[in-house]
Amino acid sequence: MVQNFTPPWKSVVDTGNKANLVKSTQVAAALGNKVDADGGQSIRQSIQSGTIDAASTLDGATVADIVASSVRANVSSIAQFRALKTSPAAILLTSWDGTDLTRGAAGIFIRAATADTPDFGTIIVTAGGTTYRRVYQGGLNPQWFGAVGDGNSHRLSGFFPTLAEAQAVFPIAYSLDQEIDFVAIQTVCYSGKGINSPALHYIMCNDAVALDDNPMIWISGTSFGTFTNSTLDFSALKAVTTVVEHIDDPTFQTANASGAFVNANIYSPAQCTDVVFQQGKAVYTDPPNATQITGSVSNGVLTVTAMTGLPALKVGDRLYDSQFKLGTDTTITGLGTGTGTVGTYTISNTTAAIAASDNNNMSTATGHWNQFGQKLTLPKGAYVFEIEYSCTLGGSYAMLNGQPGSLGMGVNGSSPGAGPSPWIMQGPSKIISNLSDVPVTGSMSVPLYVPEDSSSFVVVSISGYLNVEFTKFSVTKLNRNSAILSTRDGATLHYPLPVITEGFTLVGPGTDSGVTGVWYNSYENTDGTIQNFGTGSVENFQIGMNFGSGAYLSEYWDFGVGACGLCFQFLPGSINAGENFRFYGGGFGNSGCIISNPGGAEFTFYGSSLDYSDQCIANNAGRIEVHGCHMEMNGPKSVDKPLYHCTGSGAIVCFGGMFLGAGDSKKYGGPPVFLEHNLSTMIFHDTQIYNLTGPDGVALRGPGQLKIRSSLNTGNSNIGSCNNFTSDPLGLAGFFIPQSKSALPLNGGVGLIGGLYSDAVAGIDQWTSEGASAALSTDYVFNGYPASLKVQTQGQGRNDRIVICIPIEKYQTGNIGLKVLFPYDLSTGAVSSNTTMPTDDADRVTLYFRTFFVQITGSDQFGRPTFGAANLFCGEDDVHVPKAGYANWMSHGTAPGYLGLPGTPDPLATDTTGAGAPAFATHIALLLDTESLPACTFHIGAVIPNLY
Repeated sequence: MVQNFTPPWKSVVDTGNKANLVKSTQVAAALGNKVDADGGQSIRQSIQSGTIDAASTLDGATVADIVASSVRANVSSIAQFRALKTSPAAILLTSWDGTDLTRGAAGIFIRAATADTPDFGTIIVTAGGTTYRRVYQGGLNPQWFGAVGDGNSHRLSGFFPTLAEAQAVFPIAYSLDQEIDFVAIQTVCYSGKGINSPALHYIMCNDAVALDDNPMIWISGTSFGTFTNSTLDFSALKAVTTVVEHIDDPTFQTANASGAFVNANIYSPAQCTDVVFQQGKAVYTDPPNATQITGSVSNGVLTVTAMTGLPALKVGDRLYDSQFKLGTDTTITGLGTGTGTVGTYTISNTTAAIAASDNNNMSTATGHWNQFGQKLTLPKGAYVFEIEYSCTLGGSYAMLNGQPGSLGMGVNGSSPGAGPSPWIMQGPSKIISNLSDVPVTGSMSVPLYVPEDSSSFVVVSISGYLNVEFTKFSVTKLNRNSAILSTRDGATLHYPLPVITEGFTLVGPGTDSGVTGVWYNSYENTDGTIQNFGTGSVENFQIGMNFGSGAYLSEYWDFGVGACGLCFQFLPGSINAGENFRFYGGGFGNSGCIISNPGGAEFTFYGSSLDYSDQCIANNAGRIEVHGCHMEMNGPKSVDKPLYHCTGSGAIVCFGGMFLGAGDSKKYGGPPVFLEHNLSTMIFHDTQIYNLTGPDGVALRGPGQLKIRSSLNTGNSNIGSCNNFTSDPLGLAGFFIPQSKSALPLNGGVGLIGGLYSDAVAGIDQWTSEGASAALSTDYVFNGYPASLKVQTQGQGRNDRIVICIPIEKYQTGNIGLKVLFPYDLSTGAVSSNTTMPTDDADRVTLYFRTFFVQITGSDQFGRPTFGAANLFCGEDDVHVPKAGYANWMSHGTAPGYLGLPGTPDPLATDTTGAGAPAFATHIALLLDTESLPACTFHIGAVIPNLY
């Protein structure tokens, strides 16, 4: 039985809701009132005309299909589109500018139900007031916004007769000379909708705007997407060199005649020594005094209960205090019970009172500290704060001042050293190394951001045992000189967003252009995600990528940087930055240097290639790890261009992979590794190594540690054996430091640190007399090694010592061999031919050879170790030296002993059944005490540690 009835369908005219008939309101809008219901419904009846599928019911048709079949109007340019006063349901745009240059801009636009702001690529508002939206999926094509991308220049002047008309379409435009490719891509990158470009060659600048310092700005979380292997061509870009100076008299040519520079006024003279301004320089002179006096003052009497430093107190000395109760004119007028140190003294000030409980530090000199600066009023913007200096060793060093010489930079709101500042700057601090009578010159610079028009002091600080002459103190407008500035907008929704920009090749103007490819820097909001890159490259810039404030936790996938003066740079002074930049694959090299990391960031490379550059890693104060990477490059061109260079506590750690030093090592300019400070390290784990050596067979320069663990050595006997737990004769591998006043640089080697010292150090009494010295020499060498350490003028009961520190792993000890030669008669100084060891004690003297387990916690400015409080004597094996000298090398060994166990043993750990060294020990210190020798010269030819 068949029952017929009239269904409750309505026509589109009746309903007014086109969605009742088709799925898409957009399709329904395009179809207009052309669709009506077809009546009738039956039950248990089949339709004989065939299967009804999705396509025949519009379910499978795309919006574009339907719209394209029912377009109401065609326009050939954005200008024609904007001029429309009618409101058809859909419009077909055939070209952005009316030509076929930008055919990729063609598309279909549908009338929108609500008004919106035009962007002239995906949203158009006509003269009639109707809003149209482009039909598209995915990211935005720059061609929709006028980009051409054919590798040729297309200035805005070719599209707009006036700048005002250009700005009506592109508010970011500032000149008709700008490239439309640049403006279109910038518009897309600001949209927050992502980019989806075909493979094109975009011209980003030209000679007319090359010096405008107007980088492309990419915002993390907003700018992302794919360029599909497009080229972003900045080859016409030029560096701005115009200097806008804001400091009054930045080179002190008027000797601060205006008084704009001021010394800190918040410290007492016992804390601070003023800078003196002279023509062409500002001079800080370290007082040749380091007394620290504890005691009291009452009724014109100074009572000294404790004193450190030198010189001894005497009549006529001025006396200062940290709380400024004594003023600046108090002197010692007479001796009481004190004769230079503790005791009583009469002073010229009879009214001052200082109680022992006041914690008021006194001294006979002004302090070894200064802060000075200048007040500036600056408009909102970015600046550079820079100083230039020349330093020598200060007078307090010889007076037992233990504070290393250092310089710092900062900002203050009220005066130098006082008050917070609204300005944003992470002031760097730098220890000045290798001080002597020979000046150490240098410079420091740091970015400075002023968030609003305001005033503050820019300040330099000085501390420790150094004299300084400043020749420049400058604050200038920051010239960004970058192709792309990657920054943040601080939006909360962008904070955790892991976005990626990929598929582009960024091409620059050259390795000596002064231009950076990508500069990561955020001042106003330094929190948030950073832009990640994939499948692309940066090429032909002076600096490929420069990481600044807010740059951290970024990732790079199959991304390369090369053919640059410097591939990556992370400078000091960046705020909230430097946390683990991670690289997966990719190639980096063919540049002057791959990584310069004085700011101490973390870099990690996985399966990457770091190849053929003058330097691989330089100025590294952070941690750089390479996992399974290939590092192949020619040897150093000169001694000051090592392949690997660490400062401070910087570390380079290689896991697996390969190092290959190409070329003839005899022609290398110096050792490939320079570990500048005591805590600097480079470690190889299971790495295949070839030719890690220098022209004299030495792989390492500097007092740091080069460790090679279970690595395959394929061509250099100096870098250690295949297994660190087997015997490893390191030969002349120790680093020996000359006396503090000497400017003589001495080469180093692998794994050892040590030398002559002039400071008292906790745990080991180290001291050398005037005239004692050490230098590398080829007068006598052991076993064909390149040199020995020649120790001169030691002995005469002067308590001279040499200390050599051997790095050990936790709980490790071993057997340590020593090769020494006394080639001269100890009485006459003549060359000895003696080869007989005397049996009578009267015919020989003793070189004391003692060992200590020690803990090294840092280093001073000379690279000399700073010892921790923990130390333990672990043996003495003295060397008996014939007074007649000895013509053969003498061998002597020691086995440092320790009977304890680790402090917190883990029963599951293999190294807790016993311990060769206490848990605190980082080194075994070899102490050669020449106190009992007559004045003599001898040679150390080798230190041979067999550690286990």
